Amino acid sequence: MRRIKAVAAFLLGLIVGLVGGAALLAYAYQTAGLYPPDDATIKFIAQERGWLNEAALQGEA
Repeated sequence: MRRIKAVAAFLLGLIVGLVGGAALLAYAYQTAGLYPPDDATIKFIAQERGWLNEAALQGEA
């Protein structure tokens, strides 16, 4: 019974550690600005820099 509790505690700690580590890593990437931008951000930057015109934004060629 003692061994079963130890294995269960280990597995629970492993799961919590993996989830917590992934969340911490994601937060660090986001804080450092290393996350890739989403499509809306890319379109906004391109529009601000003049790379997109209104026809391209409306889906026309």
